[in-house]
Amino acid sequence: MTLPATRALSGGAVLKSVRADLAPHRAVIEPQNKRVSVIRFSAQETDPQLWQHRMEASRVSAEQKVKAFSHLGYQVDHEVLPGGTSAADFARLIDERSADPNTSAIIVQYPPPPHLAPMVQRMAPEKDIDGLLGERSQQQACATAEGIARVVRPFAQDNPSIAVIGGKGFVGSGVVRLLEQDGLRVTSLDAGDDLRQARNADIIVSATGNPHVLTNDVVQPHHRLVVDSGFMPQADGSIAGDVHPSAQNVPQYITPVPGGIGPVEMAVLMDRAVKMDSDPNHTPWTCQPVPYLDKGQVAAMESMPSATASASRGVDGRAADGSKPESMQHRAPTQTSASRDAQGPSV
Repeated sequence: MTLPATRALSGGAVLKSVRADLAPHRAVIEPQNKRVSVIRFSAQETDPQLWQHRMEASRVSAEQKVKAFSHLGYQVDHEVLPGGTSAADFARLIDERSADPNTSAIIVQYPPPPHLAPMVQRMAPEKDIDGLLGERSQQQACATAEGIARVVRPFAQDNPSIAVIGGKGFVGSGVVRLLEQDGLRVTSLDAGDDLRQARNADIIVSATGNPHVLTNDVVQPHHRLVVDSGFMPQADGSIAGDVHPSAQNVPQYITPVPGGIGPVEMAVLMDRAVKMDSDPNHTPWTCQPVPYLDKGQVAAMESMPSATASASRGVDGRAADGSKPESMQHRAPTQTSASRDAQGPSV
């Protein structure tokens, strides 16, 4: 007996469905002439290559946010600042947007240049839709962290062990906080830790932004879910996630890069915007459960003489018979289930 092939969970399907479900709120938001300010920084050719890659990832994310908020009827100010912008000028911009009654939300793409990071804290807390202000924010975590938590929850009904790699970072710490609030067992791993500790977990969440840091020495067939939130453009034009290609066909389910957590982040931001400017009682969407095997079931299947799990898995997320990857589906507040499974835009 063979293990089921690795399935790629498409965040694009979630975003497409959420966009459709939230579209009626445009009729409420658009007449208000509300604005969203999305601020990012550009890189120069003389900047270190790593910084250039991070700013390229920032550009892609910012452009997806413009699409998401525009869909809801907001006017979006997409502001691109040079990395050498002075602290005084950046502070002035944050203060202006915070004081503007027509600006509902302010998003600063991370990471900003180090000398400008402290100025983000000048943002009005009620406009911090992405949870950038830490304890001062009205959000429990950044949208990426909340999206990851929503993806994990359907896989965590039996209180599995969860390893969050990069758990001290901006995204990872938010994931740890949200999952611990759910009463789940979370192990936080970070720089200097032996990542092989994650081998025994049931679920792995990686939020390091360190390309290909997770190899098949860490990722195992019994992992019911591996969430890869990495997104790092490469010099050859490809996009690298945290999971090494050799490990992408190992777990039962994985979020692909691109097209996994990026679209889910956008869907969370749209949820928050609707709650802010259209329906304060709006109930957030959730991901539907999918079937998976627990650790004991995987061990039993692997012990069978005919088990050829590795041979049955494909790096593109397809089963050995060529069937298509799974799509994450979401359950909207007004639906018992979501039926849409078409692929949406990828980030």
